[in-house]
Amino acid sequence: MKKRLLITVIVMILVMTMIAGCGQSKVPATDSKGDQTTSGSDKTGDRGSTKYLTGIELFKQGVSDYQYDYGQVKKWDNKLTVTFGRPMDLNAQEFQKMAEAGEPIENSRWIQYFREALNIECVYELTNPIQADYEQQLILGMSSNDLPDIFLVFTQSLINQMAEAGIIHDLTNIYQANVNRTLGDLIEAEGTEIYGTAMVDGKLYAIPQKMPSTNSYNHCWVRRDWLEKFGLDLPKTMDDVKNIAKIFKENLPDNIGLMFSNSYLYEYPGIFWAFGGQQNSSRNQWIEKGGKLVFAEIQPEMKGGLKWIRDMYASGLINPEWATEDTWAALKNYVATNRCGIFYGPHWYGFSLQAYEQSDSMDETADWIACGLPVGIPDLDIQIPANNVIDGWICVNSDFKTPEVAVHLLNAYTEKLFGKNNEFAKYFASDLNSMMWKASPIWSLSATVDLDPCDIMMKAWDSKTKTMDESKLYGSGLTYWNYIKEGQSAYNYMFGPQDSAFVFVKKTYPQALLWNKHLTGPTKTQVERWSSMQELIDTYFLKMINGEIDIDTGFDQMVAEWSKLGGDQVTREINEIYDQFK
Repeated sequence: MKKRLLITVIVMILVMTMIAGCGQSKVPATDSKGDQTTSGSDKTGDRGSTKYLTGIELFKQGVSDYQYDYGQVKKWDNKLTVTFGRPMDLNAQEFQKMAEAGEPIENSRWIQYFREALNIECVYELTNPIQADYEQQLILGMSSNDLPDIFLVFTQSLINQMAEAGIIHDLTNIYQANVNRTLGDLIEAEGTEIYGTAMVDGKLYAIPQKMPSTNSYNHCWVRRDWLEKFGLDLPKTMDDVKNIAKIFKENLPDNIGLMFSNSYLYEYPGIFWAFGGQQNSSRNQWIEKGGKLVFAEIQPEMKGGLKWIRDMYASGLINPEWATEDTWAALKNYVATNRCGIFYGPHWYGFSLQAYEQSDSMDETADWIACGLPVGIPDLDIQIPANNVIDGWICVNSDFKTPEVAVHLLNAYTEKLFGKNNEFAKYFASDLNSMMWKASPIWSLSATVDLDPCDIMMKAWDSKTKTMDESKLYGSGLTYWNYIKEGQSAYNYMFGPQDSAFVFVKKTYPQALLWNKHLTGPTKTQVERWSSMQELIDTYFLKMINGEIDIDTGFDQMVAEWSKLGGDQVTREINEIYDQFK
C-alpha cells in the first residue's frame, strides 16, 4: 500500500513536470551457451567464483570477472515472450519499405535473430512516434502497473523516479552476472564512468545504450566548388570563415554568407571551441577548475565565440532572421537553394546534403567538404567537449521475473554487429533501412563504429593516384565504399577516405576530447530550475549577439543572475556527487 501511494505521488509530480516542460532530454554466427546462470540479487559479495562489485566500484573500474566470454550468448530452453517499449513511428517510411519487402518491423531481421539465437519472442507493446509523448505514457503506466517487461528511457530524472518508486529492477549484480566480454568492452570503451549515468544511490538501475562519442564532433562545412571558383583555400582560422562568407555573399545571387539558426547552441558549438569555449551540444558540460566542477557555458572563454558571432551579425554575414529560424528549416531554405556555402554542423548533416542534391533546386555541381574546425586563437589546439554518448537507457520492469534477459539480448545484439563472427553488412544498414541497427527493440553501438570504415578506407586509399585498393577493404569499410560507389554521396561526405568529416575525427580522436565530468542524473535543483537557468542564458546570449547589451558586462551580469537563480546550489550539489565518485 505504501509503495502504491509512493508511485501515485511520483506520477503526479512527473506529469506536472512534463506539462511544465522541465526534466526533459533534448535529447549505427555466434556460439551459444545454454546453461542457466544466476541473475543476481540486491546484495554484493561472492557468488561462486565471481566477485560482484558495488555500484561505485563498477563506476570506477568496470566489470572484471566475466561469466560469459567473447562470442557467448545464452539460449533459453523454453520459448520466452518478452514485451518492449520504445519510441518508434510505425508509419515511418523505412518501416513501410521493410513491410512491403516482407520484413515488417514486428518481425524484422533482429526479431528473427533473437527468436532463433535466444529462443526469445520480442513483442512491441508500447510505442509512440514522439519521444516526449512516449515517456509520458511510461509515467502514466506507472500508476496502473501497466508497463512492458523491458522499456527504453531517455530522461535521467525519470530513471531516478522509477527507481525510487520500485518500478524498475536494481541491475547492479544482474548486469555483472550476465554481460559478456564483447558487450562489456563496447560499453566501457570510452570509460567506465558511463555507468554513472544510470545510477541511483550508488546502484545501477538501467543499461546505457552506448553510442560513439564522435557524435560530439562539430564540423565546418564548405562548398568546395565555390572556393575553387573564387580561388580560396579551405578555412583555417575564423577570419578565413568570415572572409569566405563575405566573398560568397558579395559575389553569388541571394547569398546570405554563413547559415546560422536559433539552434546554434546545439548545432554550432565549434564556433565557441575556436576561442577556447567548452560548451557542448547537450548544454550540460561540466569541467574541472581548481579541483572543483564548474559549468562550462558560463565561463569567460565563451565570450570569444559570442563576439565573433556578434561581428558576423553586425557585418550582415549571417541570415538576418536567424533568431526565428530552426536549423533544419534554414538548411533546406538556404543550402538546398544555393544561397549558402558555409555552415557548422555534425557529421550526419551529410545525409541532408545528399537529400538536397537529389532535389531539383540544388546546383548539380555542388561539392561540399567537412573541413575540420578553424581556430580563432593562434596556435590553439581545439578541444572537443564530449559526453560518453548514450542513446537512452534500458530499464527492466521490477515485476519481470527474468530481468537478465535484457543483458542477454544486448549480448546477442553486440555479437551480431561487432563480434568475431559478425554480420555487420546485413544488420547495420540495408537498402530497406539505412538505420537497420535501430530496427531492434534495444541497441548499443561501438565507440568507433563511425571511425572504423573511414580508417579502413584511408589505409586502402592511394592519395597520389586517388584510387582505392579494394583488395584491402573489409567489414564496414567495404560496406561503406560500396555505398560510395553506388553514388550515395552522404557516405563520402561523412566517412570517405579523403576530405570527409571523419578524416578530421581520425586526426583528433580521442586525444582532443574533453570529457564531461558530470555524468550522473540531474540534481534536485536542476530538476526544479535548470530549464529557467538555460532560458536565462539564451535570453542574454540573444541580446549580446543582436548588440542590445555589451558582451563583457552583459556576460558577467548573466553569470551573477544565473548563480542566484540556482547556479550556486546546482554547482554545490554536483560537486558533492563528484566527490563521491572520485
